[in-house]
Amino acid sequence: MLVVDHVVAVDEIKCIGCKACDRVCPTGAIVTVDRIARVDEPLCTGCDKCVDACVDHGAITLLPLATARTLRTDFRTCDPVALEALCRTAQLDPDDSVCPCTGTKAREIAAAILNGAHTVEAVTLQTGVRGACSIWCSSPTVRLLEIAGFPPAIEEKDWRLYPDGVDPKMSLSGISEEIAARYPEYHLVENRQVLATEGRVDLPFFPSIMRKTK
Repeated sequence: MLVVDHVVAVDEIKCIGCKACDRVCPTGAIVTVDRIARVDEPLCTGCDKCVDACVDHGAITLLPLATARTLRTDFRTCDPVALEALCRTAQLDPDDSVCPCTGTKAREIAAAILNGAHTVEAVTLQTGVRGACSIWCSSPTVRLLEIAGFPPAIEEKDWRLYPDGVDPKMSLSGISEEIAARYPEYHLVENRQVLATEGRVDLPFFPSIMRKTK
């Protein structure tokens, strides 16, 4: 769940039309037209990535909302069998917390996809995932979309999804034995053994978030 209590506003005098803000917006809420960035407020999640991208020019500021919006999906609104199957095929437990910022679980993303959210932008607007930092959650979101048959289009100059970072194969289960053996410092082989025997691997920076498979 993500509570959106502000959006962003553009100072047209300061805006130079560089499109840096376009490239970081997780929902496509800010688009440069005629060399001026334009904000579609209902699409804005208040992640402030565009503010950081524009720090040299200071053309983007925060605009508080009179009434906050909540981005959340009720996983009970879709077929539980289909939801379970989608998560498991993506090698995610439905109860996996895939977004530390919003607390969004894999089952909520799967439910959004099953309910018609077939792009990363639509999933964000329905669940809040990727609506804050998007560091941890982009890969599982893309993986679930891929498995459901809706692979996102990733452009080389688009900073919202890094092509190398969201490859569905780049997960603990998708890394080949050869690669796992080549980089022993990451303990990939050991972590896979722990998953197989104990059913979970703790995330070191978020000790309360763990993957459960049993």
